[in-house]
Amino acid sequence: MAPSYRFSVVQLATEEDRGERLNVGMVVFNDDRLDVRVGRRLEKVRAISAAIDADDVQRALDGMSTIDQKLRDGGAKFSDRLKFLSKLGPLTLSKFGVFEADGASTYEARVASILKALVDAEPAPMRSKEKRSKLLTQMKRIFRDERVLAKRDEDLSSHRIVPQYEVAEGLTADLVLKNGAYHVVETVDASGDESTFRKAVSEIGVAALVLERARMKFGDGTSARLVYEASSFLERVAMPSLEAAAHQGAELVNWASAADRSKFVNYLSSLATPVEQKRKGAKRPHRTGPTFI
Repeated sequence: MAPSYRFSVVQLATEEDRGERLNVGMVVFNDDRLDVRVGRRLEKVRAISAAIDADDVQRALDGMSTIDQKLRDGGAKFSDRLKFLSKLGPLTLSKFGVFEADGASTYEARVASILKALVDAEPAPMRSKEKRSKLLTQMKRIFRDERVLAKRDEDLSSHRIVPQYEVAEGLTADLVLKNGAYHVVETVDASGDESTFRKAVSEIGVAALVLERARMKFGDGTSARLVYEASSFLERVAMPSLEAAAHQGAELVNWASAADRSKFVNYLSSLATPVEQKRKGAKRPHRTGPTFI
């Protein structure tokens, strides 16, 4: 089994009354050191305040590993070190995320992908580009027929399934439902021929990252599901990637399995508030589910 690493995104925070935060780097908690990585575009800190200097932020980030080492040498417990590092002036740490990496090259690649997605991502456009796949289109149609897909003007407070929900800058979840807990769904459509293998593995990696970031945003109680459809060949060769996503907390749903598909659709539909019917007619059976919050 590949070693797992805990990481946090380093955020630059303004005064509490404004509550603005900007991702400027990340730290990985290795057994022997704190691995600090700095974002490529620190000049963006000017967007928060003209009084903030990018060089000062750079120095503060560079000094985090030295501070942590001094705390280690002084016998500080991990919880005490974390508490101290989480409040270094305007720098704060996000909730933990976890990734796996077997070997130095995999470790570096994983760190680079997280930095690119969470720290160095370009600002998302006003309207996110919607993922287009037969699998996602079919899922949305089913949930629309079940009357639990949110309308265009509805958000998570509707307690219906919201498509294309942004969980972080540059990262959008395919489907999100809030009903007490948060339910986040990512899809991977690998039903094509064998030439789509690389694309499928890449999409699984991105999906796992989205689910990972959703847990950081919504909390540890977040329910994460990765729904995939794949040919028998692609399922077999992509299984290590799927199992890695499962190890990080994602429940795998094989859309090609009638049992998996039915269980997934019925369960998620039972948690959502159906859209009221506009005209009189046969009433839909009453759904029972958890109490909304």
